[in-house]
Amino acid sequence: MRARSSLITSPHQGSPVFDICKFFYRYLQISYFLINLVPQIRNCMANSVDDLLKKTFIKLRSDYGFKRAFSSPQHADVLKKFLNALFEGKMVITDVTFKDKEVLPPDKNGKRVVYDAYCTTSTGYHFIVEMQQEQSVLFGKRMVFYISSCIFRQGESGGSYKFDPVYLIVITDFDMRPLKKQLVNELVLMERNSHVVFTEDFKIFFLSLEQVSEDWDECKTELEKRLYLIKNMENLNKESKPYKSKGYEEMFKASEIASMAAEDIVAYRSSIMIEMEHQSELEFKKEEGREEGLAEGRAEGEMEAMIRIAKKMKAKGSSPEEIFALTDLPISEIQKL
Repeated sequence: MRARSSLITSPHQGSPVFDICKFFYRYLQISYFLINLVPQIRNCMANSVDDLLKKTFIKLRSDYGFKRAFSSPQHADVLKKFLNALFEGKMVITDVTFKDKEVLPPDKNGKRVVYDAYCTTSTGYHFIVEMQQEQSVLFGKRMVFYISSCIFRQGESGGSYKFDPVYLIVITDFDMRPLKKQLVNELVLMERNSHVVFTEDFKIFFLSLEQVSEDWDECKTELEKRLYLIKNMENLNKESKPYKSKGYEEMFKASEIASMAAEDIVAYRSSIMIEMEHQSELEFKKEEGREEGLAEGRAEGEMEAMIRIAKKMKAKGSSPEEIFALTDLPISEIQKL
């Protein structure tokens, strides 16, 4: 007797049945993650934040921490001494005047820009200082846009094309691709073949915390020591060697948790929680991308994660500027969420 062939066959790769099975498998994976792991992750995040608040100093690489130290008139010496350490006597900064960090577009359809820190000097220089913990897809282009916006808003209708020098200093928690892996990368406009500098009226400096020595005693320059403090401030205390070293009192004063008002503590805690949620979302999406094995999938995963973070931040009352600073999403897109 001839056996009848089964109507149900094992799905093979590329078939509609296989694709449907794959979809439901991924759906179940994500559902499990959301139902079982997200609450645990949030509890771990909260515990981690509470541990940070028990420390002596804040995390200067955080959005709140960096702006508190580098963008506050009461801590102006932090920025002034940092700039002098960068230029090593080639330029001496004796004063800084903090300016509005928001650059409005010329029309309603334009793009707003919000800097971490923005100041001018009595000698006419403009300095923008940014802190970035993770390299996003359009980060390099965003930095070019930042410096261009600062130049653009100096223009006057009917006036000349003269503008004051603008320097953008970007501190990164990573080595900026595709630049050389070194402490300082200085970018200027030059002719490609002869390397003749066309103008020094605008520059971009990328400072990599990845290239900072792990040992305070091995930090060779004043700049490297100040970058060491930015990188490690939350792990230091009043018994540590950097604290006992002279010349950095203003950085420790700006970072001391005990001197912060209650509302500042709340703002700092919120900033760290958002940062952790953002990182968790990105890690999950990157893992998804690795499983798929497609670079395109990784990029899409990052974008989806940023949108989800933006929605959560908006629901909690964060301003479009705060959301933009953490996600790189256009302000116009954030307003639509």
